[in-house]
Amino acid sequence: MKTMINKLAFIFSIAFIFVSCGDDDENPIVINEEETITTVKLTVTESGTTNSQVYDWTTDSKDDITLASNTSYNIKIQFLDESDPSNVEDITEEVILEKDEHFVFYQTTVNGLTFTSASDDTVDSGNISINISTDWSSTGAATGVIRAFLIHEPTTKTGNDRDDFGGETDIEVDFNVSVVDPV
Repeated sequence: MKTMINKLAFIFSIAFIFVSCGDDDENPIVINEEETITTVKLTVTESGTTNSQVYDWTTDSKDDITLASNTSYNIKIQFLDESDPSNVEDITEEVILEKDEHFVFYQTTVNGLTFTSASDDTVDSGNISINISTDWSSTGAATGVIRAFLIHEPTTKTGNDRDDFGGETDIEVDFNVSVVDPV
């Protein structure tokens, strides 16, 4: 009788092990869900002053930017999901947290307008600025377009054209720009 109980206990133990060791995946694949970006804000502050202006690009409209010639500015870019006005999500925070996987690139048709990474910009693990904060300098009066790209997983963070960076474009926005001579 004791042998029979031991055999039954052994059979139940083996059956329990097989049932317990099913095909459950303890390490599910993490999917980096694309964020919805409905608004891009540029906060433009004239260097050496506290004079700031905020320019918005939304899925419905965009502000035109006016800059003074022969002037330098600090620009902070912000990416927002305002699809639910009662629950606005600042995507910029995620971009900064995932700084190795993101890069902001500016392209312009405005003659005499140059961009550099600002000293207070976020840098990735390779000590490369990701252009959340940039300095812009204007020379003479001009008009044109500034195009801002948020690039996800760029293959490089150096280049002169969007195609140089590889990766995927999370968002691409245009702002009309006028650089005017001070009155």
